[in-house]
Amino acid sequence: LIDTVRAHAPALHRYVELRKKAMNLDEVHLYDLYVPLAQGVEREMNYTEGARMIVEALAPLGSEYVGLVEKMADPVNGGIDVYPSNDKESGAFSSSVYGVHPFVKMNFQNRYDDVSTLAHELGHAVHSQLSNTNQPYLSSRYAPFLAEIASTCSEVLLSQYMVANATSDAERAWLLSELVETIRGTIYRQTLFAEFELKLHELVEAGEPVTADRLNSIYAGLIRDYYGPGFTIDDNDGIEWAYIPHFYYKYYVFNYATGLVSGIALAERMESGVPGAVDDFLGMLGGGNSKPPLELLRGAGVDLTTSAPIDAALELFDRTLTELERLLIEGG
Repeated sequence: LIDTVRAHAPALHRYVELRKKAMNLDEVHLYDLYVPLAQGVEREMNYTEGARMIVEALAPLGSEYVGLVEKMADPVNGGIDVYPSNDKESGAFSSSVYGVHPFVKMNFQNRYDDVSTLAHELGHAVHSQLSNTNQPYLSSRYAPFLAEIASTCSEVLLSQYMVANATSDAERAWLLSELVETIRGTIYRQTLFAEFELKLHELVEAGEPVTADRLNSIYAGLIRDYYGPGFTIDDNDGIEWAYIPHFYYKYYVFNYATGLVSGIALAERMESGVPGAVDDFLGMLGGGNSKPPLELLRGAGVDLTTSAPIDAALELFDRTLTELERLLIEGG
């Protein structure tokens, strides 16, 4: 993962240059990455409309998957808490208990981001439902390595559906910028995090001292490598690692990157109509932990022991950047 993402770093350098031009900046700093590339076109989408869009977007996943999504998304069935309320925590979450249907917590506020989050959480819920239905209790809990695949596959299909149905170049640019940010934040950034973790572990294994200054230096060096010469590193950027909670409890962040890579690969496989692709996907989701996760994923048509799926996901990033350059810089 690290080697392949590093090989595609030039596309991330292009992304930095696109930000400079689109935002009319002389320099791009860390805080500039949190400003939307394309603004002013997002429209309100109520829950009913958002759920309908998700059902239509997920059609390539077949009637069994879509049927489960429709059932889970309907609040009358008791599996989803849709809106914010007093004393309810922010964010969204999917949880399941063996023998009971999954539960989804949302804080839906009529934005596209909420619709995308709903698609993501329903992906988790369907994965849990299929795993619990098809496996005995002992093999029903799927590995973390597979946990972000159904969710991200659903997000990707929704994104592609929205882009295909965009009503203007401005809306299309905004939707493509959302896809670019998803890939940057989930594949590039999480791989940067994973490489930082790896280097930290290597310090310990080599018996070298682990100090804040050393970690700041390593982290700043990774930012420089990934984002390239056009990115301006400020004095305190190197300590960003200190507030990433995952670094304190799990060697896990690479799963976000491999999850989105796999989600993209599976979405493209099913959209292109590969024979048996849907059954293969459902077989993986129903497999729980009955086989090693790499083996279950390979059965669905994605082999993460090779660089091919990672290359394909980052080529999608490159193509999307090219389209954004046309829409945002060249004026369509």
